[in-house]
Amino acid sequence: MARIMGDDLGHSQSGPLQHRNLKIQNNLLYSHKVLRVNYTTYDMRRAQDSFNPRNHCDFMALAPSSNEGPALGHPFVYGRILGIFHAYVRYAEAGSRTQHEYRQVDFLWVRWFRLDSTFDAGWDSRRHYHLQFIPSSMPGAFGFIDPSDVLRSVHAIPAFTYGRTSKLLP
Repeated sequence: MARIMGDDLGHSQSGPLQHRNLKIQNNLLYSHKVLRVNYTTYDMRRAQDSFNPRNHCDFMALAPSSNEGPALGHPFVYGRILGIFHAYVRYAEAGSRTQHEYRQVDFLWVRWFRLDSTFDAGWDSRRHYHLQFIPSSMPGAFGFIDPSDVLRSVHAIPAFTYGRTSKLLP
């Protein structure tokens, strides 16, 4: 909401009533095949990750500062990109003559991972963290984020030894 109203600092609060006043130009969402993210490597060089929802789609982002995200105490959150989109959106306040201009808003549709709490991992245990999808029945399993929030790609290796399940996405 803050990006649409021109508050790039993200100070404005949004709720269900404000979301009703969002207008998408011509009801069109534009889909993209690739997202490129620039980052700085450990040796201070520039590099770029390329994301494709079909085969290179796992990423990491900073956890919310309020610790309300899926990580709860871990500095990062992890997700899988399901779609890359943009739309032209404006905020039209009900009963007001003030009309904001349409602005291009880029966003990613994602499915979130959570850390496996049953697995001892981290620096002290000298083992990598295990990730698992959040069950689709839980709120927050899917979401939308700003592409600029993506830090880097993640190479998540499936643990085939644990078998398959259909419980997380029936």
